[in-house]
Amino acid sequence: MSSTLEQELDTSRETASSSRDEVIVNGSLWAAIWHMSWPLFLNMTTIAIASCVDLWVSGRLGRDTQAAFGIGSQIWFFMVLLATALSAGTTALISRYWGERDLKQTIAASRQSLIFGCLFGSASAGAGMLLARPIMHVLGASTVVENLGWEYMKYDMSSQLPYTLLWVFNSIFRAKGDARVPMIIMAGMTALVIALDFILCIYPFHVGIAGLGISWLVAAFLGVTASYLLILRTELAPCVDIRQIISSGISLGWFVRLMKIGLPACIQDLSWIGSNFMLYLIFALTANPTACQAAWAVGLRVDEIIGGFPIYALSMAVATIVGQNLGAKQPQRAERAGWHVCAVGAALNCVVAAILFFFAAPIASLMSNDPTVIAYSSSYLRIVGLCLPLCAAWIIMGGAMQGAGYTRWPMLATICCLCLIRLPLAWYLTVPLAMGPTGTWIAISASTVLLGLLMVWRFSSGIWKLQKV
Repeated sequence: MSSTLEQELDTSRETASSSRDEVIVNGSLWAAIWHMSWPLFLNMTTIAIASCVDLWVSGRLGRDTQAAFGIGSQIWFFMVLLATALSAGTTALISRYWGERDLKQTIAASRQSLIFGCLFGSASAGAGMLLARPIMHVLGASTVVENLGWEYMKYDMSSQLPYTLLWVFNSIFRAKGDARVPMIIMAGMTALVIALDFILCIYPFHVGIAGLGISWLVAAFLGVTASYLLILRTELAPCVDIRQIISSGISLGWFVRLMKIGLPACIQDLSWIGSNFMLYLIFALTANPTACQAAWAVGLRVDEIIGGFPIYALSMAVATIVGQNLGAKQPQRAERAGWHVCAVGAALNCVVAAILFFFAAPIASLMSNDPTVIAYSSSYLRIVGLCLPLCAAWIIMGGAMQGAGYTRWPMLATICCLCLIRLPLAWYLTVPLAMGPTGTWIAISASTVLLGLLMVWRFSSGIWKLQKV
């Protein structure tokens, strides 16, 4: 039976190769960038809209609720790190095999990624339920904020399993050059989240901050169901065949390959989230800790929505382009793609930086009705906004190298800049020098600029093109 299956896969390889979109590895490089970027840009835009609505709704529910939402969101991202690792490994391996036109290995990698997605998602959900309240307490949340945070987290943590699987499905689609399916799914999820946010939190049910968690939980289950049904219509349908999943089982070899790429990416994200957690402890030492925490939630979310999500879209696009072109034995085309996308991202964030600088107060006022939170958030947007062009270089060049499977050096650079430089500098400026949250905003900008320059330098060395997956 196994030999028959192999023959069928080998026979279907040529069919899949001829039917797949060749724009990523052939023709105009700008066409390849556009092909991948615009669906991912719209994908991230829909996520940004949903996040903006979440933030707006939490602001309408009060300062304590907004602080609880900000801390809870960071904990959620912390617990989803295993999904991040798996997604990075999935993208690098599948894009490389797809570029090589090896359908058999593409299906095997996809199947194992989904198996580990089930395991990782279940582990993250369980651990999150146990650790959410203790983490909020350690981070210096007040009793009121901690209680509100748990009301949100007990539902949001339950979404870890479907979201992990959703991220893996999206990585599979993107790695084979199909960015439209994730876009369509996320657009539907966004519409549902926004509708449920208002229905559950504002009118008519008034369930409070719990409604934000319930909204994402419901959307996650519907999103992963749609992804499963849509992948059945592709040449990768065997990767979700239950009989083949049972017969193949869990492969230690695939786990090692996925984690060799994904674990450094996971640690890289862990250093970012961990440094964000530590900033909450620094804010707890200020004269107005709750206002600082709420302003950090507002500033970080606005920063991500306007200057981060579009750049993440470009980063995911260039990861696929680099991976497929390395698989197609076209390293120079892969390198040019990195530089082209980085230039686009830096130019885009120059515009965003100007918007945040000149319209900081009106933007902050939309997200909160507390005068102190608005003042702190405005200073964040002005100061941190200025470093966004180099933030784009950091994220996009990191994404390009991740698409090649080169993740260890970016991990070390990120740990150095975010943990060894950002945190001590933030503490010194904020507490001993009594600069308040402004000191933290300066430290964030300085470390981001340094990290952006380091990523550009490393990408220019070309060493990532020699990475084996």
